[in-house]
Amino acid sequence: MTTNKHINSIAIWFALILFATSAQASEQYEPRPIAKSERCPVCGMYPANYPQWHSQIVFKDGEHSSFDSPVEMFRFVQDPARYDKRHDADAIVRIYVPDFGKGAWLDARLAHYVIGSSVKGPMGDDLPAFASKEMAAGFAKKFGGDVLTFQQVTPALVQGGHSH
Repeated sequence: MTTNKHINSIAIWFALILFATSAQASEQYEPRPIAKSERCPVCGMYPANYPQWHSQIVFKDGEHSSFDSPVEMFRFVQDPARYDKRHDADAIVRIYVPDFGKGAWLDARLAHYVIGSSVKGPMGDDLPAFASKEMAAGFAKKFGGDVLTFQQVTPALVQGGHSH
């Protein structure tokens, strides 16, 4: 009996350490506050000035890059070597976009985007993001455009001209 109690207490202790470690690791990749001085690595604009649009990538080493819009974030994701000499695509752990109109951070890979709407972002034509396909479809019905998933946003869709 004593051995089983000892083994159980070791198992519980080990589980607590794993939980604490995973919680700590998870926190390491949470979205960061965007400083007023941060510049978008793609266009040089200041993401903090565009809270309805700004996006963020967090890397394995805990560093992050912030973008003034989802379009710029996609440009970065699709060609990281062009904009960052220290981080490649494999270094990306999390990608965040704001839920359009609500501001809460969303996992960019799970968000739904509207392309071709009449609503313009900091880069002109942009990709407002939504937590659900239904919310994106409602926005598209009101402002025009088509609903896309993260995987459907191709380089050809985001490489077009943009206006500031």
